[in-house]
Amino acid sequence: MFRKEKQWPSLAFMITTLVLFMILGGRLFYLQIVKGDYYRGLSSQNHIRVVTKPAPRGLISDRNGVVLADSRPSFIVTAIPSEFDSTNTEQVASLLGITEETLSGILSQASSVPHRPVVLSTSMSVEDVSSIAECIYCIPGILIDVAPQRRYHRPDDFCHIIGYVGLSDDPESFRGEITGRTGIEFSLNETLRGSPGLHREVVDAMGRVVEEYKGTDSDEPVPGKNVVITIDAELQRTALEHLVKTTLPGAVVIIDYVTGDILCAASSPSFDSNMFSRGITRDEWDALLQNPANPLYCRAWTASYPPASTFKIITAYWLIAEGLINENTMPAPCYGSLTLGDTEFGCWTAHGRLNIIQSLARSCDVFFYRTSQLGSLNELAEYAEFFGLGSRLTEILTDERSGLVPDSDYFNSAYGPDGWGLGNLLNISIGQGELLTTPLQMAAMTGVIASRGQMPLPCLILQREEMEPFFPAEVCDDTAFDVVTEGMLQTVISRRGTLYGVFSDFPWDFWGKTGTAECSGEDHAIVVGFSREPEPVVICVIIEHGGHGGSVAGPVARDILLSYFERSD
Repeated sequence: MFRKEKQWPSLAFMITTLVLFMILGGRLFYLQIVKGDYYRGLSSQNHIRVVTKPAPRGLISDRNGVVLADSRPSFIVTAIPSEFDSTNTEQVASLLGITEETLSGILSQASSVPHRPVVLSTSMSVEDVSSIAECIYCIPGILIDVAPQRRYHRPDDFCHIIGYVGLSDDPESFRGEITGRTGIEFSLNETLRGSPGLHREVVDAMGRVVEEYKGTDSDEPVPGKNVVITIDAELQRTALEHLVKTTLPGAVVIIDYVTGDILCAASSPSFDSNMFSRGITRDEWDALLQNPANPLYCRAWTASYPPASTFKIITAYWLIAEGLINENTMPAPCYGSLTLGDTEFGCWTAHGRLNIIQSLARSCDVFFYRTSQLGSLNELAEYAEFFGLGSRLTEILTDERSGLVPDSDYFNSAYGPDGWGLGNLLNISIGQGELLTTPLQMAAMTGVIASRGQMPLPCLILQREEMEPFFPAEVCDDTAFDVVTEGMLQTVISRRGTLYGVFSDFPWDFWGKTGTAECSGEDHAIVVGFSREPEPVVICVIIEHGGHGGSVAGPVARDILLSYFERSD
């Protein structure tokens, strides 16, 4: 009995071993006998080619669901450097419409990964590839494939916001991978790009596909995630149309000051971003670079301008909030200029004796020259920063400028302790001198007044969570808000207000402020303002070298808002 129990483990081991050998033998029989011819063919004249399949980039839509960017299938021609015969260089270059040197350069750069396809030509139509398809059977290493091509549905309206794509130069990317170059395409590239797939196929010695590889399954590409932006596409189109009518470069920024959503960020001139997705030509690129108006330059958040008299909004708030003056303060009259030492600081006309509300409405420089001397440059600079000036307001706009809010440290560094003085404060108080802001910042500055300090930071990606105000609660002053708001209202409704003639027939209440920024050549025309009904929005319009803000930028602001409000009412 004891001997039989001892023999059982040995018997089980022998049976298990026998079964394993039978399975192994059966597998060997299948591979060598049943599938022997197939694998002998692969080893003698065929090999497995792994082809990278690009993923479609995610959609970009406006706040109302209008698709602004998507992908469509297009033909591409690629080459496998290890399979390509250099004696065919002249023929292939001729078929693709490129020089032999260009083709050789592409293949040379790809030689470090010789078995991976490298893109030779993209965005090709059926007619474009037909001549290559006729010859491809006798040109080893040349492939025709279908890949997603980026398409922009409103390319001129959104060329600066959405940006454009191009071939990636990242050594970690696959050859021919598309990546974002500017705008949202660049800043949200990781979200939009998706993950490429891998396709395996059996090819013969000529590089022709024999059949699908029956081994490991192919990996399908994973499309990128979709992005919804805060812009209203119709409002953006309307704003750009009105900018173009002026025939001058400029920008329009409109923000919902309750949510912080950027509803419009138009810059003129613009360009067709589809040129880059299909492959921009040398002539097209040279035309963009040589255009004196520089259409590649986004004026909505990259360009910096003196805010001119629109900055008096901040100066007035500072004077009231710090108790330097009150709404009844009336300094010496304005006779058209103020003399400080041997320098004369001019005003655009003689205004007489005014209080702060009248000075805002009539844009009197002398009033602010006199009253700003009651405080300090550093204190005014600090308030300017509270209003969002001197720093970037977003993270997603990678080319956004921070502008410049000069303080004593800046002037000491730039001119030395003895190289500046009270005159610099006078210039800053009316938005001139070294002070620089972007249209986005000027709109946000106005939004602080419109929201009485409750406006969140501007955002470009639609989000539903409530954001915190960026204006410090400790400097919120009801009286200062009241005074500045009344001054902006009188700018519009007072017969001597700088916007009276422009907005006198506007169907809704509007609070505004004009600015005329000094520069080389004709001055820049600026208008900022806000409306509470029918939509809580702020607007900034700047027309480069347009002259007076009220007469040039004012009508543009009115017409854009009128069109928008009539549509939303």
